[in-house]
Amino acid sequence: MTLVTVLILVAVLGCIALLALAPPAPVRRNPGPEGPGVEPARLKTVPGQRGVHRRAR
Repeated sequence: MTLVTVLILVAVLGCIALLALAPPAPVRRNPGPEGPGVEPARLKTVPGQRGVHRRAR
């Protein structure tokens, strides 16, 4: 094997080892009132766009 191939293999194996040994990320919980399976409330209109009427030219 050439030096470049060995360096690539070492880099790939190092990344895999770091991913395997890394601690798991903490689970984020939604602090909102929505429970599981309930979608959050959505706006029906875009804020600040009331009364803006333009005609196409």
